[in-house]
Amino acid sequence: MNRIAAAALRVADEAGVSGFTMRAVADALDVTPMALYHYVEDKAALAGLVVDASLKERPLAAPTGIWQDDLWAMAEWMRRSTLAHPAVGELRRTYRVWTPAILPMTERWLSLWQQSGLDLDAAVIAATTSSMAIAGLVAEEAVFRTLEAPDEAALASFPNARLVFGTKHDRDSEYELLVRSLIEGLHARLMREAARPAGPEARRQA
Repeated sequence: MNRIAAAALRVADEAGVSGFTMRAVADALDVTPMALYHYVEDKAALAGLVVDASLKERPLAAPTGIWQDDLWAMAEWMRRSTLAHPAVGELRRTYRVWTPAILPMTERWLSLWQQSGLDLDAAVIAATTSSMAIAGLVAEEAVFRTLEAPDEAALASFPNARLVFGTKHDRDSEYELLVRSLIEGLHARLMREAARPAGPEARRQA
């Protein structure tokens, strides 16, 4: 199965989701598609192998005990894995892939938010909202890396847009700035809400 997963990941990297077929993977393995069906039920199962292979390729760093840094390390891992294999995220969405290899990520992410001092309900909110925000940012970055910037004629009437597209960006430092700001801001907001007295008036002031 490891050989099939490795070949399927190569096909996804080279051909993208549109070229990710049973035949393409079978060709990469020098077997017939029917032979491949002896090992995987369908293309969704094959996509699951690809997801697992990409996760195993880059193990998570050991926790440091500092929850903010450990959340950042996971976010950095997510970005590097996505940029190394951009098609994997799209395969997950297309075939709605959930595999056991994904669950330790979720387990650690929530555990780190619990270490922050938030109560369980707030930690769950923080874990789900921050993971979706970061995943969306990473996915958009992967898309924008393949796009050409607007030309000068298109930007002529839009000085602010021209400034944005004309500025050289340090994507690594900007990503860290955004992720750490998200983590710190979300934690501060949820801690303030937890300290605020309950009731209609308090909710209006929020």
